[in-house]
Amino acid sequence: MTIDSFLSQLCEHCGVAADDITVTVEENDEEVLIQLELPESESGLFIGYHGETLDSIQRITRLAFQREMGEKRIRLNINQYREQRQEKLADMALSIAEKVVESGESHTIGYYLPAHERFLIHSTLSEHEEYSEKVESVSNGQGRDRRITIQAK
Repeated sequence: MTIDSFLSQLCEHCGVAADDITVTVEENDEEVLIQLELPESESGLFIGYHGETLDSIQRITRLAFQREMGEKRIRLNINQYREQRQEKLADMALSIAEKVVESGESHTIGYYLPAHERFLIHSTLSEHEEYSEKVESVSNGQGRDRRITIQAK
C-alpha cells in the first residue's frame, strides 16, 4: 500500500467521495511532504480543533509507513491548513506583542499549543525588529498545561 492510497481509503471510509480526494506526495532526502485536498465541507473533520486531528492522522501515517520511510519525517497538510495556521499564529503573536508594549502587562495564551506552534511564536517575536527589543515570549508548564506568555523585557 502507498501513502496516497492509505490516505484516500481513510477519507473514503469517513464518507468522502473518491473523486473529491487528491493526495500529492513529494519526497526528498529528509522528509515526505503530503498534500491532501478535500472539499472544504469535509476538511474540518480531518483537521480538528487547532489541527489536533491532522496531527493525529500524520502520526498514524508515520507509524504505518515508518519501515519504508526510515528516518524521514512525514509532514501532512490538508487544504493548506498549516500555512493558514502559521499566518494566523504569527498575526496573533504580533497583535499580543503590540498590546504588551502599550500596556506593559504580560499576556498568556490561554490554550495549549504544540511545540512547533510555540516555536513559531517565539521565532516570530524574536525576528520582528519592532518587538524583538521590547518583548519576549516564555513557555511555562508541562505537557498539555504548557502555555506561552508574552511579556515586556
